[in-house]
Amino acid sequence: MPVAICPPPSRAELRRKNIKQVARQLFIERGFHATGIALIAKLSGVAVQQLYRDFPSKEDIIAAIVAEDCDRFADLATLNSALADDDRGGLRKWLESAASRKDNENDRLFLEIAAEASRNERIHSIFSDIRRLMSDNISRAFAGLAGSDTVQDEHRLLSEAFMIVTIGSTCTRALHQADTHLAGTKLISCLIDGVPR
Repeated sequence: MPVAICPPPSRAELRRKNIKQVARQLFIERGFHATGIALIAKLSGVAVQQLYRDFPSKEDIIAAIVAEDCDRFADLATLNSALADDDRGGLRKWLESAASRKDNENDRLFLEIAAEASRNERIHSIFSDIRRLMSDNISRAFAGLAGSDTVQDEHRLLSEAFMIVTIGSTCTRALHQADTHLAGTKLISCLIDGVPR
């Protein structure tokens, strides 16, 4: 079978990637409000006018960062493969990794975006879309663990509980630098197997 060769990224793609990387770091270090477009442009080596052509607003930069992170963190290829193979161990592992992923910088960025979502309607909309997407996929994982191809209300409820605890885990890691892996693994066990007696 012939190997597909991907063309190298264009200069525009490389420029946008650089802008997102610089903005991500600034949002983590300084926060969303203390980071202006001029500073992002200066540190990324891009003229302000060009930055505005690539990203008309800071919210557009956030949207691009969130979409990129969601694709990476969701790891839908692994979830879909586990569902297709009826691989309970793979589904469990996918859920465990979602609950206890350790990434201090992205945890801080998540909290910054969540705080901004509480006061900025555009960021709130982006955040809500991502939350819905994650909830749908987590519900699919719980349905798969139950041996079902159809997501039921109980799977959605488990997904909601899972996301509440996962967000708490993210806050704990970001604010207290605590390792949440063991607690995340235990949570998955309780949600899947029931509370131990």
